[in-house]
Amino acid sequence: MDWYYANITDIAGKNYREWIRMDIIVYILLTIAIAFFVKVYSHRKNVRKMREALCKQFGKKPKARKYDFENLGYHWNEYKKILPEAEMIDEITWNDLEMDKLFSRVNNCSSFIGEQVLYSTLHRLPANKAYTESLEERIQFFLEKDGERLDMQLLLSSLGKDSSSYFLPRFMSDLKGFEISGIWKYRVMQILLFSFTVLSVIFRDATFIMLASFIFTINLVIYSRQKHKYEIHLDALGNIAAIISVGKKIASSKAISYESKFNELKKDVDSLKKLSYKIISVKSKKNAVLSGDAFAIFYDYIVGGTLIDFTKYEQIIRRLKNKEEDFMDLYVKIGMIDTAIATGSFRKSLPHYSMPSLSNNKILQIQDIYHPLIDKPVFNSVLLDKNCIITGSNASGKSTFIKAVAINIILAQCLNTCMAKKMVMPYSTVITSMAVTDDLMAGESYYIREIKYLKRIIESLRDDRFVICIIDEILRGTNTEERIAASASILRYISKKNCLAIAATHDLELTSILGGLYANYHFRELMHEKDIIFDYKIYDGVTKTRNAIRLLKHVGFPDEIISEAENFRLNF
Repeated sequence: MDWYYANITDIAGKNYREWIRMDIIVYILLTIAIAFFVKVYSHRKNVRKMREALCKQFGKKPKARKYDFENLGYHWNEYKKILPEAEMIDEITWNDLEMDKLFSRVNNCSSFIGEQVLYSTLHRLPANKAYTESLEERIQFFLEKDGERLDMQLLLSSLGKDSSSYFLPRFMSDLKGFEISGIWKYRVMQILLFSFTVLSVIFRDATFIMLASFIFTINLVIYSRQKHKYEIHLDALGNIAAIISVGKKIASSKAISYESKFNELKKDVDSLKKLSYKIISVKSKKNAVLSGDAFAIFYDYIVGGTLIDFTKYEQIIRRLKNKEEDFMDLYVKIGMIDTAIATGSFRKSLPHYSMPSLSNNKILQIQDIYHPLIDKPVFNSVLLDKNCIITGSNASGKSTFIKAVAINIILAQCLNTCMAKKMVMPYSTVITSMAVTDDLMAGESYYIREIKYLKRIIESLRDDRFVICIIDEILRGTNTEERIAASASILRYISKKNCLAIAATHDLELTSILGGLYANYHFRELMHEKDIIFDYKIYDGVTKTRNAIRLLKHVGFPDEIISEAENFRLNF
């Protein structure tokens, strides 16, 4: 009986232990399953939220955000090296027209690449229709396919907008500078480690084992001291792999028909595929270490003692140098996808827009043009078939109008989009002289800066590229007599060149001196007893009103000043 009870107890104990083991296994599997489903559910929920946010934001004014324009400019700084000067907007014109603000108004890009390529696109004025036709085809593709546009935006969003990512074009332009110096020394140490290890296995000699251990220890010290230099650049390589991955997904996606329509990404992706695998293998190891995994940290130093990470990194940089053109081609193509989507969104956010009629005729015909940075704009129409002078009182709208014209000429050529119901215009360079300031650091007065701005306009005039130059208050930095004489001479010279000049001025004398060479337009105001009302509309002819003294009164200057000013004016 004792044997029986002992046997029964033993069987029960085994069954109980097996039941416990099964219970633990089931618990572990259940936990894994729950974690998996939670992760899948969370991912789908995040994707759904992202889709809803992207759908809601499309066609809306972009949310206010601070930009690091130095980061945004990294791609442009490299891209402009291959462009002819006549196709670039210079820095003075860019600042005169507040193009950074315009970029912020247009930018609904989902990725850092899109933002950089859009920023570069706004700096360029292509000389023919091939560029705008290509962009327009992509804009229309995404305007007609909302579902595919959202899928594309989700893919692009995966690239993110991390501040370190924007440095990538600079990294690609100077790959030689990011090589590991003295890599041959590391290779020598690898050969020694390998040789002594093999010899210790073959001969089982303690001397070889000690030498192999000694070399491994030295390598470990080298790795510990140098790996931070190598790891700094792994983020850039990680971004490269991510871009190639997004390109691959776009090219192979069944949900997005972009590649079957345009057939432009697959070739570059195939060329970069092997490089991508190498980068991912190195980057995943670093990510594991950063996660704090004890085994990953231990493994990192064991592998580090072979210095293989350094030679892998060097191989990647060398391969990347051979594939630089393919990668930057893919970079720009993905960026242009994002730019096309952002342009479509920008169009939908406007009161009205049109696509320009671009030609080689030197006529500027505009219907209901407006400035895109003004929330409640006034629309203006004008036909400019010759140079023109625009006069008008202070605050009547002259500067805003000529800025609107300049911005529309730029966006017509770089985004095929006009803030007007109709715009007929020539392919042209745009150059301005508007927001002149003193440069105290350079020791330059307002007038010196202004004549330098004007000189660069003179130097930009050329026979092979039509120029539209826009000048606000020419030579305001000097005395009246010399200002009018010099201004008339400059504007007369410009009128003989391959150029359309639009000049805003208070100097009515210029309209009579340049009669016949320049058409005249003006802005006006309605004077009331206690108020001045501006309609911000453009009219033919020269202004007949002045309001500088009335504006002094309007903002509350003492009556004594107003009265004396009126007397001085009557005596002139």
